[in-house]
Amino acid sequence: MNIVKNNKDFNILVNDAIVNLQRHDYMNAYQSILKAVGIDPNRPEPQNLLGIMYEFKGDSVLARKHYRMAYVLDPIYKPATNNLERVSTLFLNKVIPVDYGEIVILDNIPGDMLPTDNLSN
Repeated sequence: MNIVKNNKDFNILVNDAIVNLQRHDYMNAYQSILKAVGIDPNRPEPQNLLGIMYEFKGDSVLARKHYRMAYVLDPIYKPATNNLERVSTLFLNKVIPVDYGEIVILDNIPGDMLPTDNLSN
């Protein structure tokens, strides 16, 4: 598998996880996140999304753990910092919105660089 294909697959999985989290479909979001981690365990996006999932499910301890892991992987990845700040605040009025990160537009990638295998493996 080449790097461009891996990156494309990773982006598809991250986008899919974001959509499923927004729909509160945690099972499918989790599966997409785990596949993204399998492609590149050193990227912060999956850890940030795991934090969001656990936050939505009411487990702020695990949410903070995954936001911190995303921060460790990439200290300048702003979504994890934003989310960690939100779940760590003691104020009742938490006005910081959930930061899913950037959704990648997949239409601008040439057809010969699109994945040809099924991501559901």
